[in-house]
Amino acid sequence: MYTIESYKQPFWAKSGNFTRGRDPLGIQNSSIAVYSTLLPGMTNLTLRLRYYGFYLWLLDKYHQLPEADIFKQNYTGQYTFIRRAELILAYLMKNKFPNEQSVIGSNFAESHIHQNTNIGYYDIELGADKTKTTEKGSVYWDYTSGALGQYYAGSLINMNLINIKENFFERTEEKGKELAEAYGVSISENCSQLLLKRIKEGKLYSADFEILEDVALNKDVVNTPEGDFYIKMLLNNDGEKSKTALDAVSEQRKESIKLFLWIIQNTKEYKMWVNMPQLSYLMCTISKKEEVSEATYGWYYYYLNEVSHHSLETIFWGLLVEMEFGNYSLQQFLNEITEKVVKNFELKNTVLQDYIEELSSEPTSVSDNLDNISDAVKKNLSVEGICCGVITLLHLYKVNKDNSKDISDYAVNHFLNTKNGNVIDVFERYIRKNQELEFKEFIKKVIHTILNEHNAVAYKKMGDGEKNLLKFLIEDNYLVHIETMEPNFTSPRLKTLFNFTRDLDLVNEEEQLTAAGEIILEQLNNVVV
Repeated sequence: MYTIESYKQPFWAKSGNFTRGRDPLGIQNSSIAVYSTLLPGMTNLTLRLRYYGFYLWLLDKYHQLPEADIFKQNYTGQYTFIRRAELILAYLMKNKFPNEQSVIGSNFAESHIHQNTNIGYYDIELGADKTKTTEKGSVYWDYTSGALGQYYAGSLINMNLINIKENFFERTEEKGKELAEAYGVSISENCSQLLLKRIKEGKLYSADFEILEDVALNKDVVNTPEGDFYIKMLLNNDGEKSKTALDAVSEQRKESIKLFLWIIQNTKEYKMWVNMPQLSYLMCTISKKEEVSEATYGWYYYYLNEVSHHSLETIFWGLLVEMEFGNYSLQQFLNEITEKVVKNFELKNTVLQDYIEELSSEPTSVSDNLDNISDAVKKNLSVEGICCGVITLLHLYKVNKDNSKDISDYAVNHFLNTKNGNVIDVFERYIRKNQELEFKEFIKKVIHTILNEHNAVAYKKMGDGEKNLLKFLIEDNYLVHIETMEPNFTSPRLKTLFNFTRDLDLVNEEEQLTAAGEIILEQLNNVVV
């Protein structure tokens, strides 16, 4: 006889291989596409600007190696060359500048910091080289081509600094070579020769650090060929790949940097630059599109996407919490949750359009609505959270509906209108075409749509070979709760932008513009667009 202790699940009834996902409704790619357009050549993982020069210098030196050199026999040899250099830099930074952030391999370097004391040197070969038999986690970086391949290559390609040919990384002949040479001016010949020697030997000694300090990520490169190149690179146009539907080459990275520096110059609050999308939103709700820069409008569009996504994800979060409380058929769930939500609004026979007209017209109310969402989620108030999500979405629509054409024009011009989850589509599907519905029917339709959207997205991703991302199942028409996921925001590369301005000494430790930053902003203000 089976007991609870002895019972084993038959294999066909075991739980699926469910995994967490940050985008349960499949809508965040529209936000990602926007900030990729606004800050091309940067990612949330390419946090230190001097890696750009470091990699280009490495590839240039690799290019100069004799053809018979062991590192040039195949692309894995090149990867070993790069990986050893990355680890050497990690040891240098951890020993000389332990408080510096965003250093590739820093955790590994810290855990092996006493290796030099034990054996007299740091074993770079052992800690960096990746072979078919290397155990996961035993080297500083598991990805075969190092952080260059995993993180930085896309940005360097975007900036027209490198190409990939037959799995080899190659610097470009113009910009890539120029940066490699500019970086070379910033480091001494002794440093250059020693670094190459240690890469080949696979060993690093404490006495090397003083000489190798020239390659440190926090080295001051202001008013050097290297620093000048970075400024020129960042303030250049966004390249031919950025051409708009109107056949214009975009300059949104430069405009974003200008806006970023302006915010730092004109605000005193700590980390106010983090609120650049929200500040752009407030500017664009009181200004005409032609009165602001293209990038400012882009950050406004990004914020619209983010708030609409957060609203929908909050509603979905509330639905998942409610699923935990009981055993519902799909129809029961739709009816009961709709009743709870409508009761919370205390409305009777109200048409959606009439309810929207009664909402505040103040753009600043979006912030209050998001605070209400945050409070409801923290307190696990599911129905209140759903209500807050609905109000936030409807308020966002009301405040910005008069800008619909300009919003659409921006999205079309930058090829963002086809991205799933774009705010134009959200407004249309969830609000505009439902304005004649009674409020109760509107709520029921929103709930049903969100449940269907999640299922469609999760099954599509499973079909693409990803793990099971379902947060609930429908079995025999009954809802089976799997996991509750809180709403979240995307990260729009602003930390990377801040790090870059710090690395270029445009912004100081107190987050104020330096003299160099003031000069750059003045130059940008004087440019006639």
